[in-house]
Amino acid sequence: MLLRNPRLQKLIGGTFIEWLGIDMAARAEMLALMMHKDWSKLKILRRARRERWSMVTNFESFIVHSLATGFAKTPGDFAEVGIYQGSTAKVICEAKGDKTFHLCDTFEGLPEPSESEKHIEKKGRFACSIESIQKYLKDFKQLEYHKGFCPDSVKGVLDNHKFSFVHLDVDLYQSTKECIEYFFPRLIPGGVILSHDYSILPGVRQAFAEFCEGRQEQVIELPTTQCMLIKTTM
Repeated sequence: MLLRNPRLQKLIGGTFIEWLGIDMAARAEMLALMMHKDWSKLKILRRARRERWSMVTNFESFIVHSLATGFAKTPGDFAEVGIYQGSTAKVICEAKGDKTFHLCDTFEGLPEPSESEKHIEKKGRFACSIESIQKYLKDFKQLEYHKGFCPDSVKGVLDNHKFSFVHLDVDLYQSTKECIEYFFPRLIPGGVILSHDYSILPGVRQAFAEFCEGRQEQVIELPTTQCMLIKTTM
């Protein structure tokens, strides 16, 4: 419950203090993973953390990598909304094979938070230039970049695409809501939307709760801060 404290989130969000806390947790998680997971996979996670400032833990990164690996040979593209410095994008790239991977971000940080979220987030937090990400991921093929506020940045561009795996890390209620509404209908049956920060950011939780109201599909909360939705209908 400590991580849900809005004053704490506002104070340390996006700072070295937050990164340090995440990094300490990630180190402990890596020790646990080393006891029973394939070392070749863990090296991918370790390298991504060394190369870039990452706001996800190793358990969270492992889940991202596992889903990308699991969907690598299914129909449908991959997408990530909320790239920051590209650590999870790199993990997805390492697992995606020949998949087309759509990277969506303002590349200028968070948009203006709603009045109810200004006590937690602030405009411009988590900014990283598109040029920096393109340089970082230059060795990977089948990458398409969409700069701007998603899903506005992809409407009319990806409307006829199908997706098997979508990773959201957008922090805010409106952004989460609009991304779920756009991508979920375009998921293949069995496809997954995975979101970061579900258990610690109220706007993210609210967006998923509202979307799932009256639906057969319901949120699957994970032991990390993440949740996922699996499309079970056509």
